[in-house]
Amino acid sequence: MVAAKGERTVLFVDDEPEILSALRRCFRHEPYLIFTAAGSPEGIAWLERASIDLVVTDERLLGMSGTEFLRKVRALSPRTSRAILTGYPGEDVIRRGLEAGADSFLYKPWNDDVLRRTVRRLLEIESSSAGGEVQFDIGGEA
Repeated sequence: MVAAKGERTVLFVDDEPEILSALRRCFRHEPYLIFTAAGSPEGIAWLERASIDLVVTDERLLGMSGTEFLRKVRALSPRTSRAILTGYPGEDVIRRGLEAGADSFLYKPWNDDVLRRTVRRLLEIESSSAGGEVQFDIGGEA
């Protein structure tokens, strides 16, 4: 599946099928092309074959942390916005996330409306920040 010109793309990475299913339901009426990956290898494969505007990853993935995955995302696709969606927030996750270039931190369980607004904002920032000011959000659920 390839995005049409101008269509925004979001990749959700989580090793829990129920979470990916809930995220697909949350975004089914949004004007984005949604991809899901059950882990970092599948997420990397999506990045290699599709133009991804935003990656939202869990921090606790099998084999690789979400922050390690975001470092790979940054290397493969520097213009892609990055966010962490975690059930285990804390100073260490925020520090590692910032070092990996995370633009936002979201928390499980999430509020669907807040999550959709945050994704919309991140996609707007990504499209308008051609050499502009870098912004990040350390509490998308606040």
